[in-house]
Amino acid sequence: MAVPAAGSVLAALLAAPAAADTGTDTGTGTYDICPTVYYYVVPAGSPGLEGIADLVLGDPERADEIYGYNAGRTQADGGALGEDRRVLPEWRLVVPFDAGGEGVYEGLDPLCVVAVDRANALGQEPPSPPPAPPAYTPPPEDGSSAEAAATDLTAEEEPSIDPRLLAAGAAGLILLTLITLFWQPIGRALAWPFRRVAAARAERPQKRRPSRPGAAARRRRAATDLIASDPDAVRRAGAAHAELIGAPADVPARPVALLTTPSETTAVVPAGATPPASWRAVDTTTWRYGSGRSSAPVHFGTSVHTMTDVALRGVLVCLGQKEGTDALVHVDFTRMRGLLAVDGDPKVAADAVRVVADGLHAAGLQVRVLKQGRPLHSLLPDTIPVVTAPDPIHGLDPGAEPPTVVVVPRPLGQADEHVLTGLPSDTIVVAAGSSHTARWQWEAFDDGTVHTGALGIDVVLRTPGRRD
Repeated sequence: MAVPAAGSVLAALLAAPAAADTGTDTGTGTYDICPTVYYYVVPAGSPGLEGIADLVLGDPERADEIYGYNAGRTQADGGALGEDRRVLPEWRLVVPFDAGGEGVYEGLDPLCVVAVDRANALGQEPPSPPPAPPAYTPPPEDGSSAEAAATDLTAEEEPSIDPRLLAAGAAGLILLTLITLFWQPIGRALAWPFRRVAAARAERPQKRRPSRPGAAARRRRAATDLIASDPDAVRRAGAAHAELIGAPADVPARPVALLTTPSETTAVVPAGATPPASWRAVDTTTWRYGSGRSSAPVHFGTSVHTMTDVALRGVLVCLGQKEGTDALVHVDFTRMRGLLAVDGDPKVAADAVRVVADGLHAAGLQVRVLKQGRPLHSLLPDTIPVVTAPDPIHGLDPGAEPPTVVVVPRPLGQADEHVLTGLPSDTIVVAAGSSHTARWQWEAFDDGTVHTGALGIDVVLRTPGRRD
């Protein structure tokens, strides 16, 4: 009898997804060694493991389970699921028992069937199949538990008093009597070591607990959805910014950040500024506009104010949601010049750089991205080094010309320091990492939050927009 080619056998298997369920034997090896599993046939244009997990399991975060079942297993076309987590059409992926939907089948392990057919075609011994994923085990019936409970009730004995319990009760009574008589010195003696430990811990810097990636992703998606649900927030923040910098006052009000909700607008300002009549001071650095709409006419209790210069256009970037509240955070970049560095968790820091760069581009500024492998000085002209950085709160005079934004999509290195000390006065650099020359040094955490340093605001970072 002629031995069929291995390619024709594989083609026949791929043409019928349910062929692995037949259990027929065409060669020396049999399908008895192949376990019964649930598997998914990858269609053309698959979105990847996360999309498959969302489709068949209803949870994209369970993609790691599918990866654990299929990593390194050779598919019919010779490929295998690797660390890049890339899947190809017509692959058979083993899925958990609770998977369902179109493309999910129950039957013999299709890759084991292919291996048996390939061994039969070559006249070899079939290989040992990989272990199957855990199958569903139904819970025990109520009858067995009822019988066990009945057995326990029948075996119950009459209660008896243990002499050891009596001795323990007498010792406890004596101890309570001593505590009642001498509770103050005993309390001071017991509290002394705990106070020393608490004082020692208070002197050490506090560290955040590690956060689960799934919980952090859900927080960031919620912040992004909150921004999408309030499209008028950007207009309200811009109107409040223009009102604050244009209002007559003894000390001009320059916002550091604006916090918006559908019902009110809050401004974070430097200490010592004078609030306009339409704003009320919550504390020394926080003002609140109660109605949340800053576009209404404002009547100041001063002389008539005539603006002769062109109104300054503010540069606001919406970072996300203020932690613990439902307020959106709009950071003021109008007077920002120099370096903004974001250190901490690499992924969240990289996303923060993208969010800031996208926001500055949306505000009309020219944004230049440093290409991979190129040094920072290739995008910046040679200037005289500046030893001291500008004040992180008051910033610099923005001038008439808009600044140029340079985005560094990589961590800062030692070779960049001599470039950063001599930045042009009309340049903003946004990069990941840390630098002693940074005007704003932010810290990103794995729970999806960013601490804005001198600005004093903790923000749940929004998810960056998709790039075409």
